[in-house]
Amino acid sequence: MSDQPWTEMATGELVKRALDDAEALEHLIARFARRVRAVVRFYGMSVHDAQDAEQTVWFSFWQHLPLIRTPEHVGAWLAAATHNACRKQLKLARRLTLEDPVQLDTFDAPAARDQPTPEEHLLATERRRRVYRAITELAEPDRTIAILDMDAPRSSASYVADFTGLPRERIPNARRRARRRLRRLLMDDNTGECP
Repeated sequence: MSDQPWTEMATGELVKRALDDAEALEHLIARFARRVRAVVRFYGMSVHDAQDAEQTVWFSFWQHLPLIRTPEHVGAWLAAATHNACRKQLKLARRLTLEDPVQLDTFDAPAARDQPTPEEHLLATERRRRVYRAITELAEPDRTIAILDMDAPRSSASYVADFTGLPRERIPNARRRARRRLRRLLMDDNTGECP
């Protein structure tokens, strides 16, 4: 079966074949790698933490592959597993945050002009926190749709459908619903205005 058209194969069938075919597993991972990476990037972790989270997701996927009951919804399973791995990695990274004492005492005036002011940095960070906090309050699949829209705003409906497990024809309404709910959560925040 080396001439198998992997790209045309349904996700459910590919999952079933991946149980005992390494090539099918590679194609399955390739199919969802960009989507998993998009969710990981949303969390804004360091490169190494992001790689750790991504590796954790794929290792967990490999371990749970025989246990997945609905193979056609593996995209939604991967989304949830990726969110969980990222939250766990962020929690771990917060406990291990190290600062370089040499960097704390230096000030480079020319480089400082290119950098945002502390106030601008604080406002941007707070805006990102508000959006992140609002997205984490969304339920699935709205949370995943919001993250995909932030990472790849013009992604196709089939791209989002593959990742969320929703039928392709429901994606436009699901996108509108996710945006409306996110906007409502942001408006309900203390300031009463969207960032």
